[in-house]
Amino acid sequence: MTLQTTISDGRGDGCTARVSSHNALYVAQTEPDVEPVGTQNRYRYYAAYLGSTGADSGTTNQNVNGSVTPQVFYIAAHNDYDIRVMGVSILIADTATVHNNFGNVAALANGWDLYVTESGEDTYLVEAASTGGQVIAQSGFHWGYGNAALTWELANWTGTEDAQTIYLPVSEWVPGGIRLGRGTRDRIVSVVNDDLTGLTEFWQRIHGYRHYP
Repeated sequence: MTLQTTISDGRGDGCTARVSSHNALYVAQTEPDVEPVGTQNRYRYYAAYLGSTGADSGTTNQNVNGSVTPQVFYIAAHNDYDIRVMGVSILIADTATVHNNFGNVAALANGWDLYVTESGEDTYLVEAASTGGQVIAQSGFHWGYGNAALTWELANWTGTEDAQTIYLPVSEWVPGGIRLGRGTRDRIVSVVNDDLTGLTEFWQRIHGYRHYP
């Protein structure tokens, strides 16, 4: 004989648990309003530049020559915590930056790549972008500022040189941001496939948080 039962929250207000058509109990994980005294934060702010040997490591200015051998810059997953990437800042600085060049370097022959590796699969955020305009377009035209030819541009970033600045709000597309899972081979990678030594600066910085188990 089947005995029909309910699970209530004990407050006497008639709230009962839900069961799916496959007899599975619906549950939800929640965080406590206040962590116990003396405990460390599980969620901590994280920001770092992609570097030639990892986060904030090696060379972070990507004004390098990758025309013969592609030059790789990255941030890799950590062993102790997840890295949740909520956004990526991109800066291209040069004299008289224009949208139909890469900074003031003529449109690139091979193009610049930015991708994320998750579970062995690569997904491009920017692929083979040969101009600053293409970086802006592939980034989704988010949060533009300035006017006409000077959109997405900081005038006099260094001395008389200007900089294009682009931001990818990846948390708007991936709930909770991109996860670089702890102990995995996940990473965010920039690949320079052309000669960018003519640029003053070129870098990417990720913004997000560390999630400790």
